[in-house]
Amino acid sequence: MPQTQHLASETPVSELTERQRTVLRAVVEDYVLNAAPVGSKNLVTRWGMDVSSATIRSAMAELESMGLLQHPHTSAGRVPSDLGYRIYVETLMRETELDRADRLMIRHQFSQVQLTSNEWLRLAASVLATSTRSASVVTPAKARRARFGHLQLVELGDGSRLAVLVLADGRVVQRRLKRSALDQLAPDSTIGQAELDSAAAILNSELAGLSGPQARRRAGRLAPLAGHVAGVVAELLEESDAVVVEDVFTDGIVNVLEQPEFAEGSKVRAILEVLRRTDFLEQLVPVVTRHGGVHVIIGHENPNDAMQEVSLVFAPYGSADSALGLLGVLGPTRMPYPRAIPAVRYLATLMNELISSQYGESHD
Repeated sequence: MPQTQHLASETPVSELTERQRTVLRAVVEDYVLNAAPVGSKNLVTRWGMDVSSATIRSAMAELESMGLLQHPHTSAGRVPSDLGYRIYVETLMRETELDRADRLMIRHQFSQVQLTSNEWLRLAASVLATSTRSASVVTPAKARRARFGHLQLVELGDGSRLAVLVLADGRVVQRRLKRSALDQLAPDSTIGQAELDSAAAILNSELAGLSGPQARRRAGRLAPLAGHVAGVVAELLEESDAVVVEDVFTDGIVNVLEQPEFAEGSKVRAILEVLRRTDFLEQLVPVVTRHGGVHVIIGHENPNDAMQEVSLVFAPYGSADSALGLLGVLGPTRMPYPRAIPAVRYLATLMNELISSQYGESHD
């Protein structure tokens, strides 16, 4: 079962009778399928229960008193509560694994794009959205600590100089060097491309694989120009460390818009705004990565008000030793969890495998 956050419950799952467990599972699955409050007669008819509707109605009333079902005012039927979904996810559902044809197709799609590129991330978002009929979210894998990869210093046509830094995880950052600072380093001469190339060669040797603080300490032992640029490199590395989620790739928002819970577009707009700000995902990173595996957050378990009508199924991918990203899906709490959880798990496993394969080849 997936790693999960828990809602408080006064009724331990172990205290549910077999009939209550059967009815709760049936109510959740019926409501997920039909998006309509579930009545006792429907359960008897659709699920072939060999008891009277009065018996089912009694079990539903008991589940409601435990806080596992809710009774909408406009209907005689009942719907699952967030806690009902939680118990279903943890103890009652039967996962539906992706079939072999789907897995082979997904692997073939990934073989057609460059690993760790934006196309790779867009494909991951597309595959998740298609597989789950939900909205998908993927963040690029980011190193816990940015490290120096390669530096190029360039003299531009307007006389300014540009530092282009490739981080060890492949990201590129750049900064113009302050002309006043360079003039102070060489008041009687001009720092041209030859001097820039020489300084870059020194830094590529001296700073290889270093973090921001390490580069800053090394700067004091270098010649003036190289030392000054090393300080700029340290700033770029430290600024990169401060960014937890740099970008967000989404797909399948239309799948959420089609759900009756989100007929009011304002609800979806609020959710999209939360995702665009990235701070919500930044808060998710330590929660999801702490335990690894698939992590499910249901309805009011979300700390952000705008997200309390949705569920999230997320998993980390990458490596704690190199770079970590998040991938997952969101949709109404009436989400097909038995499909969403294995889809997220499979894609995270596949991306881990592909990343390991790529890094393994590059280290040979």
